Amino acid sequence: MDFQGRFNQKYRANPRLFGQEPMPVLKKALQFVSSGTALELGVGNGRNAGYLLKNGFTVTGVDNSQEGIKILQQNFSQEPKLKLFKADVLDFVTEEKFDFICAIGLLHFFELENINKLVNKIKTFTKKGGVNVLAAKMTQNFANDLPHIFAHNELKGFYTQPEWEIKHYEEIERGRAKIATLIVQKHTYRPRPM
Repeated sequence: MDFQGRFNQKYRANPRLFGQEPMPVLKKALQFVSSGTALELGVGNGRNAGYLLKNGFTVTGVDNSQEGIKILQQNFSQEPKLKLFKADVLDFVTEEKFDFICAIGLLHFFELENINKLVNKIKTFTKKGGVNVLAAKMTQNFANDLPHIFAHNELKGFYTQPEWEIKHYEEIERGRAKIATLIVQKHTYRPRPM
């Protein structure tokens, strides 16, 4: 089964599949940007988007799962600050620049070439002073079908350019699972080369 079909099935079976609490790294990132416009790629059923809305952000959510989008539309039907797009995140385009972009639990569903494309797209969509929040798996799932498992320090390697400052990086182990979490901020100025 493809990942889109798998998540549609999971959301039909359990609309609160990932719970309602946002990822801790998302909460931590609000100390660097606390309001403005946010983009969540791989919005799923909206636990992170909901938290951003409650904290005053205007949120754009993108996901390939029709069922996930449907759950969000039902739960936030009266929320004017939420825009949703049912689309492949690799195909999503916008002229808008965002203060806050997150891709949590998304990157490991792509081959490395497409991860590079997606991270470059995220960087392009980010305003100066904006924050990117990423979290990706460092261990294979039970189905053993994730296209990319991140190695030690690999996730932060996508942000080595001088205009990006790493604010937080952590590799977290929970049982047999391990994830990498990253918060980076785009400088409002271009640092001079040393």
